[in-house]
Amino acid sequence: MKYAFITGAAGGLAGACVEELNRRGGWTIFAADYAEDALNAFAEKCGPNVIPVKVDISSKESCVAAADKVKEYTDHIDVVVNAAGIHTMASLVEQPNASEVLERMVNINLLGMARVNNALFPLFVKGTRIINFSSECGWEQPQPFNSFYAITKWGVEAYNIGLRRELLFLDMKVIKIQPGSFKTGMHGQANNGYKKLYEDTVVYKPVLSVLAPIMTVALQSAHDKKYLVEGVMDAIYNPHPKRNYKIKNTWYLGLIDPIPAFILDPGYKYVVGFGYKVMKLLGKVK
Repeated sequence: MKYAFITGAAGGLAGACVEELNRRGGWTIFAADYAEDALNAFAEKCGPNVIPVKVDISSKESCVAAADKVKEYTDHIDVVVNAAGIHTMASLVEQPNASEVLERMVNINLLGMARVNNALFPLFVKGTRIINFSSECGWEQPQPFNSFYAITKWGVEAYNIGLRRELLFLDMKVIKIQPGSFKTGMHGQANNGYKKLYEDTVVYKPVLSVLAPIMTVALQSAHDKKYLVEGVMDAIYNPHPKRNYKIKNTWYLGLIDPIPAFILDPGYKYVVGFGYKVMKLLGKVK
């Protein structure tokens, strides 16, 4: 029997990975999440090989307690999948609580991952694989009003490289997943954040009016979770996995990413200004 610990497991991409790993058999899976009721219902649906573990990854004590629960079942972990995370759209400067929003996102998306790996480290053995979820936002230039999320994922990129180079001396693999846009609850978080941003802004109404349709298109073109699950399963089962899995990254963001800032920055301003004039002519905005 092999053992896996997967965070964010009550739903979304992580839940789909739990289900597929459970379907393949031969695993005891510790499904970890903060949403206790949803997690227990999910684990019950999956069966006895999926063990629910309530954990608040923003708390060191909670992560240590989760590791202690794992130790009641096994003396080692074969795979850790750090998939838990949150998202929002917001302004880095206009919101009075911008620093608090950033602190919370860093605390969960980056430090939460570090806490989980730190707490589980005594259970790591030769051959253990640590799979950390970054994002396409971890390698692309940050887009306006998505910088909070991008900052956390750029941090994950550096953390992942450092951890990989530490654990290679112990014959353990550290693998990074960079998903594009997928159909999950995180889209709802982004959309809600954008709506609140638009309602509250004093200075960015024209900009957000133009960017809103672009965001809507991006959300509507989100990919099926099966592609992400396939990538994670390859990271788990492949004898020689990639160091980095880019899965369904957004093609047009990849296209503009190499453009130098001295061109791209005024390009943003021109496109938004021109777009707002067109929307006014069409009566889309006042």
